[in-house]
Amino acid sequence: MYIEHRSLLLYVAARKFRIPECDSENLIHEVFISFLQTGTKINDVRAWLVAAMCNASRHYWRAQGRTESLPDDFGDQQDPGSHGLADKFATQMTVHQALQYLPQKCRETLWLHYFEGRSAADVARELETTSRYAEKLIHNCLKRVREIYLNITSVTR
Repeated sequence: MYIEHRSLLLYVAARKFRIPECDSENLIHEVFISFLQTGTKINDVRAWLVAAMCNASRHYWRAQGRTESLPDDFGDQQDPGSHGLADKFATQMTVHQALQYLPQKCRETLWLHYFEGRSAADVARELETTSRYAEKLIHNCLKRVREIYLNITSVTR
């Protein structure tokens, strides 16, 4: 039955309703699924299929009318969120590499303070030391990681 009526239904969708052929094929499948799921007796199968195809085609265009087409120069445009993404990743990778050159205690201190957002007093409690020493440690470790970062990113000629 599918082979017998496929070309007629394709003609209705593609020629009468001007639906692209790939979408017309999808509509044909939907119509046949609907036909197979129908529980009522159908006297004229051909007429039912053509009417169902017309309804499906009208529904297709109603749904297409609710979508907004992309601009003609869409392929030339970039995602605004991706602007500078390569630089951001390069910076993150360089910072990660710079942190690897630090001693474990400095890495842990900077992690607690900058990545977990802990205060110097919290860092001091975590490291079991005084707040003043934790502040000094944060300062010195940050200074050291900046030096390492600048050495990594400097261009030598």
